Amino acid sequence: MFKKIRQMNTEINELIQKNITYYTFSFTTLIFAFLFFNISVISIYNIYQRNKTLNKNYTLSVYMNNNVSQNSIEKIEKNILKLDGIEKISYINKELAFKKLANQLGLSNHGINNPLLNSFIVKTTGEKKLNEAKIIIDEINGVKEVVINKKSVIALSEKIKRNNKLIIGLFIITLMPIKIMIFNIMHSSVVSQNHDIEARLYLGMGKKEILRPYYFINNIKFISAAVIGSLIFLNLYEFIRSEIVGLSYIVSTIQAGIVMGIIIFLVSLIFPFLSFNLIKVKR
Repeated sequence: MFKKIRQMNTEINELIQKNITYYTFSFTTLIFAFLFFNISVISIYNIYQRNKTLNKNYTLSVYMNNNVSQNSIEKIEKNILKLDGIEKISYINKELAFKKLANQLGLSNHGINNPLLNSFIVKTTGEKKLNEAKIIIDEINGVKEVVINKKSVIALSEKIKRNNKLIIGLFIITLMPIKIMIFNIMHSSVVSQNHDIEARLYLGMGKKEILRPYYFINNIKFISAAVIGSLIFLNLYEFIRSEIVGLSYIVSTIQAGIVMGIIIFLVSLIFPFLSFNLIKVKR
């Protein structure tokens, strides 16, 4: 066993020394490929998370009758919270709202009748749940009117649709080509040595024995490049997130790191099995 390990170690060293320029170039290219792969994946993940947040912001306003008591208001709130798809509910006291409005307009609210009504701002998950909630809330005793701002709903739905198209576009335009490029680099690492491999086959050496060092180098190169590319990306991501104003809404570096760690771990587990099928050598 130790003899075979020493033999393979010698073969690996010979292969690397013989093709040091090629392996250096392909390894560097692979690191950049994984860097752009990470950028693409986390961009898609950020847009996906953004869409989840947007989908929870479909809003309707619930206005109550003037004669509704505080106990009735609390009961209405509890009934609304029981509905499916309700994300958040905020109570707006008409007196406080009127005072705030008067301050904004620079007016005195003394001696002026308050035309406002006690109300709730209700946020739901998705447009479908919004419409379902409106129908049910309309029937609750003490509720005067339920209002949906259709322009805001249309704008929100359009934004979610645009983001979904962007996710598909990023996947097709960036993620798929980068994946193909990575596997082509790994494939060419063996193909470039095709002449030497076939020469050894004709000398009677076993195919698995010949290919083992090539695949070992491939796997180590793949995993190392994946880790280095991911670490470079995470450092750049943290810098951009913390230094550029207006990007604080994107997912945290820790969350991005967990996502990339899971992907790299799964890919690193799968790749050794795939690497044996990257090249078919005729005997």
